[in-house]
Amino acid sequence: MTSLRSLLIASAALALTAVSAQAAPAAGSYKLAIGANTTCAVTLADDGSANFTGDCAQSAGVAKWTAKYNGVELKTAGGETVAILKGKDGAYTGTRFADGRALSLNAEGSAVAQVH
Repeated sequence: MTSLRSLLIASAALALTAVSAQAAPAAGSYKLAIGANTTCAVTLADDGSANFTGDCAQSAGVAKWTAKYNGVELKTAGGETVAILKGKDGAYTGTRFADGRALSLNAEGSAVAQVH
């Protein structure tokens, strides 16, 4: 019975490790595109802030971000969700809740989203 319990505990620990390894994209430099518009440079900082380079008219009100299980959540300064983007191969795509426009967040240059 003890070996079965040990096996179950080890399996649960391994499963939690696998889930957490997929959980969070790394902070870094990205390009944000809304619909078919040109992209806008944004830095997702470790502190959860989203900082746009220069005057970015299409920033969509994004001021914060949070890592999610399989992507990233973009938020306004007040904490309202703008969009939840699903990640794949360093890119994140989804739909803006306010108007249904497509959003994409792509790693800039050699900066590729990494998992923890």
